[in-house]
Parts: sequence; C-alpha cells; structure tokens
Amino acid sequence: MIPVWMFLLLLVGATGFAWGSPANGNDREQGSILNLPADPISFQPGPGNDLASRYCLMCHSAEYVYTQPPHPREHWIEIVNKMNASFGCPISDEDMTPLVDYLVTQNSLQPSPSAQHVQRDDLKETPGQSSTQSGDPQKGKTLYGRHCVTCHGPDGKGDGPIGQALVPPAANLTLLGKQSDQTILDTLRNGRPGTAMPAWKNDLNALELNHLLSFLRTLSP
Repeated sequence: MIPVWMFLLLLVGATGFAWGSPANGNDREQGSILNLPADPISFQPGPGNDLASRYCLMCHSAEYVYTQPPHPREHWIEIVNKMNASFGCPISDEDMTPLVDYLVTQNSLQPSPSAQHVQRDDLKETPGQSSTQSGDPQKGKTLYGRHCVTCHGPDGKGDGPIGQALVPPAANLTLLGKQSDQTILDTLRNGRPGTAMPAWKNDLNALELNHLLSFLRTLSP
C-alpha cells in the first residue's frame, strides 16, 4: 500500500500544482501555483531534536506537534508506531525510543515563533577563511546523516527513502560542483522555493552549515 504522505505528494504533482513560484514566471506553462508558508516554529533543542527534524518534518510542521495536548508516553509510542507502520515514515528501530523520549519532553513546552538556534562562541567562523575551509567535512557528514540522508540518500544522489516521491524529486547533490559556496549556503539557510527543501537557519548555526557545505563538496566527482 502506498503511504498516505506519498499519495498526497503524487496527487499534488498530478493536478498540476508547483511547490513554490516558477523559475521563469510563466504561470500558464507551470500550472497553478501553491505557495507553502514557512514553519514559524522549529523543534526545540534537546536529545532527539535531530530525529524529530529528520522524521516528523516529512509530513507536517513542527508547529503541529506543539499544538497537540500533552500526551502520556504510551500515546506517543502509538503515534510514532503509526508514523512508521501506517504512513511509511522510515524510522529505524534504534531511533524509535529516543524519538519518543524527545516528544515526551516537548509536552510542556510552548516555543516562541522563529526560535533561533543559539551559536556558541566556540562555533564562530575563523576570519579570513572561505566557507569550505572553515568547515569540517567529517562533522558535515554527521549533520548530513541526521538531516539530509532521508531525502538525498547516502551518496547525495536524491535517492533517499522519500527523495524520488517528492514533487519535484530531491536534488542530486553530486551535481553541485559548479555552484558557488555562497549559493549552496543560501539554499541551506533559506531552503529552496518550489521544492520540499526546508530552511535550516533556525536549526543549524553558521559553522554547522559550513561543515555541511564542506561535506557536500566531497560528493561531487
């Protein structure tokens, strides 16, 4: 059975909607335009934050979680199991418990809109270095595994568990070789209109984005 979230994505594609504004501005060629609002709330810091961002944002916003009434742990277990079994969310067995643990800790939180990721002093960029030079590709690989692999796949080819079901499909990151560091960083920070690529500026600080950029550079031939 096709997962519900995948059916909805395919339905949007089949009905002629484009996720965002067309690049050439020609509405008649691109079809009707569906502009999705940015999520005003991100998952709050804490153990399991990365798991919630990786799995829950596939189908709904973080705000959806925070508008839920407080749930006992048993109810969160049921919800996470349903995400996995009924809706096809590719949650690994080892991630199930820590994801539930994190969601339980969010019961009593009322996050402020557009909560910014706090940048510690020891994470500031080194003056005089380019973005790629100031990043560590090994740290970037870890961040990629947490936030990107579900859509873009382990080798960046856009073949993650949901990558090809997106409308349009997830980008092939091995083709970024000709794009400038600034262009890639702008996409990481602000997302990409017209696609399912989210903005990470509220979840990753400047140096973490540079780590991720450095790793993405290793994917190009």
